[in-house]
Amino acid sequence: MRKLFYISNFGILGVFLLAIGLDHKREWKKHQRGYYEMEAARLEEELKSAGDEAERKSIQSQIRSFRRRPLEIKQIITPDLGRVDRCVTCHVGMDEFTNPSLSNPFAEHPFKAHPKSIAKSHSFQQYGCVACHAGQGLATTAEAAHGQVEHWEEPLLKAPYLEAACAKCHGNFESLSETKTAALGKKLFEKHGCIGCHAVNGRGGVISVDLGDIADKPLARIDFSKSGLDRKDWNIKNWIETHLTKDPMELVPNDPEGHLGEPISPSGMPPFAGEINAAQAQAITTYLLTMSKQPLPHTYYVPGAPAKERSSGDPAKRGQMVFEKYGCAGCHGLGGAAGRRNFNALADKQTRMEDGRVPSLVRVVGTYSPEELKKKIQEGVPSSAISKFKPEGPTPPLYMPGWSEKIKGPELDDLASYLFSVADQDSGGW
Repeated sequence: MRKLFYISNFGILGVFLLAIGLDHKREWKKHQRGYYEMEAARLEEELKSAGDEAERKSIQSQIRSFRRRPLEIKQIITPDLGRVDRCVTCHVGMDEFTNPSLSNPFAEHPFKAHPKSIAKSHSFQQYGCVACHAGQGLATTAEAAHGQVEHWEEPLLKAPYLEAACAKCHGNFESLSETKTAALGKKLFEKHGCIGCHAVNGRGGVISVDLGDIADKPLARIDFSKSGLDRKDWNIKNWIETHLTKDPMELVPNDPEGHLGEPISPSGMPPFAGEINAAQAQAITTYLLTMSKQPLPHTYYVPGAPAKERSSGDPAKRGQMVFEKYGCAGCHGLGGAAGRRNFNALADKQTRMEDGRVPSLVRVVGTYSPEELKKKIQEGVPSSAISKFKPEGPTPPLYMPGWSEKIKGPELDDLASYLFSVADQDSGGW
């Protein structure tokens, strides 16, 4: 028994010493220790050129302070946001108490200071870090704090996606030099007709999901299995961007052959990879990341000026504005020149269900009279009325809702004028 007692005590002592050793080597301690050493070395260089005795004593005092400073967890508590951020435990140069001037000559992370232009107007004690940068504020290792770990849904946002955080508070983001990517994303979102299928907080199309809170979508509701992304990269930013850089039909294939029951078409979202480049995909993603319902204090919000209504003396140009306003390009393509893919819809020269397309307005508009065209726009074309390539196949995902409640009066007249202005007289039709 005595021998067992000795072995147990030595074992406990060994575990205790191991714990001390592991604690000494914690990642955040290495960064803090490194920062204090760098500051002390910088001050020693200043000391060499110090003038009077009072200045020398002040610098020597600062050096002693950095040499003796204890290593500790640092955190910012933001009551308005209900957050506790420990980012400054490693990013000591951004700690207002360790570095009151919020400036230093260090260029590398995690030692560099925060850009002063932002820090002046966004107090760390009010905003913290994660409210803008995302990540996991309570974590004390780089991987976990940056959110690059399984089951953490809000990884660190880097440029240009970081602009999304600005736009959540700044209703005037379209006029700010710091949020040019988010502003471009909004323009591209409107240009390519995304609002024609997707509503944003109830305003827009009804064909697909409302994007008003897309940035908050739980990852448990997303199937990443066809995305080609590594598990650690499963997050909403990558899910959105992958829809813009890959074919959405491959990401959401569903069951078009009906192996599990009633056939269901793949994602109806058209492939944009050939229409937008990588930078434009990033811009649209950044804009969509602004769409969150997470509550923010009203005092944080900066309103923007009301959008100016565009106008023109030319009915066709006004009609083009209507075409863009209601997102007609989302299904009919830019300028109505080429209809988007519509799975299993009957089309010319078709050999597969995936060859189905929405009619080209340039080709078919000329087959209508003005009154017939206006009636078609207002009544729409329900999915049940769309001819299928494969009769027993799934219902085509894209259809034309009736616009009688939205497009009417002068707008309807102007839209018809625009469509006739771009139309040819070739035969065609729905």
